[in-house]
Amino acid sequence: MRGRSQAWLPSPQSSPVKGEDVGLRLKVCWLVTLFLVSTLAGASSLSSAETAEQIIAGAKKEGDEIVFVAGAQTFGGKKGLTELEAAFNKKFRLTARLHFAAGPQMSSMAARLITEAKAGRKSSTDFFLGSQSHFALLHQEKILENVNWSGIFPWVTKEMEISPGEGVLVYTSLNGIIYNSNLIAKNKAPKRYEDLVDPGLATTWAGKLAIPNSIAWLGELSLIWGEEKVKDFTRKLVALSGGRLRYGEEERVVSGEFPIMANIGSAVEAMWNWQAKRAPLIAVPGSTPILTDYFQLGLPKNSAHPNLGKLFVAFIASKEAQAVLQKYESRSSHLVEGTMMAKYLQENRIKILDAKQQNDFYLQGEATGLKLKEELAKIMKQ
Repeated sequence: MRGRSQAWLPSPQSSPVKGEDVGLRLKVCWLVTLFLVSTLAGASSLSSAETAEQIIAGAKKEGDEIVFVAGAQTFGGKKGLTELEAAFNKKFRLTARLHFAAGPQMSSMAARLITEAKAGRKSSTDFFLGSQSHFALLHQEKILENVNWSGIFPWVTKEMEISPGEGVLVYTSLNGIIYNSNLIAKNKAPKRYEDLVDPGLATTWAGKLAIPNSIAWLGELSLIWGEEKVKDFTRKLVALSGGRLRYGEEERVVSGEFPIMANIGSAVEAMWNWQAKRAPLIAVPGSTPILTDYFQLGLPKNSAHPNLGKLFVAFIASKEAQAVLQKYESRSSHLVEGTMMAKYLQENRIKILDAKQQNDFYLQGEATGLKLKEELAKIMKQ
């Protein structure tokens, strides 16, 4: 390298040069030095990168307990978590116990993580389950560990890192309309969100339509439709409303209390669950691309068991873990070959909302979306 540098740079003993030439020569020397330093630093970083075996060795020194705080029925509740624990230990040759504690909703849990980090305390959970909006918030607050998931664990692909370096996809959740097929005939049922407010169809559910309390889906719908169309749609929707439901209350549609619900998260998964019980619940994707929630696991920087946490986050994207999620929740990742969700999207040729587009939407956050949220909230109260 030295010989090449001497041939490239003017010799100090060469003919006299102007001041600007001296400055240029010094600048080139500085750039060459910077290049060498950065190259060496990069090589050092790569050589010291973690391996799966090193993480497993570190996990064995952290004790035999992993702490997970989430909603009471997460991952199939006690039965599902017991099976996940057994599969996890088998995969990594461990004897860890998964200590599960029922906690608050994801938004409240994210707020707790931020509070704990700022107070300098250990995280109350070794990993966090949330969607894009939660991960965007934690990213902005610098709460999550950045891990080369796809570089360390061979079954994790780069595409599975929905929040790059911070979150690994657990399951893909499709939003959509749900309706009771005993109360609404197939030829009268909506096939997209616009049909909900179509005068020719809406007479079937006028005054009986359930609307979700959440306005997040309408905000995301603006990525496809634009803000003005979403606001006009919301006004028409409210005029047809028969009441408000929270996500997870699809049983009130199954029972016939409401014949139809304008949108629900995990609509397709809810349909699979209820149809397995012979319930008359049908899910309809409301848009193209379909509104999609990407639920991920991430590792807080202040995790009490960081190596065990890393292993479990990676494990959740494995075929073994996905089989357990499907068994108890009908949930799965569309990026794991052979899962229910992967097959459903392929067989029905369904296009899902781009994860990067949604990440950018939430990372821009309040600065661009607050005004729309406020307007939608006002319309929903009318």
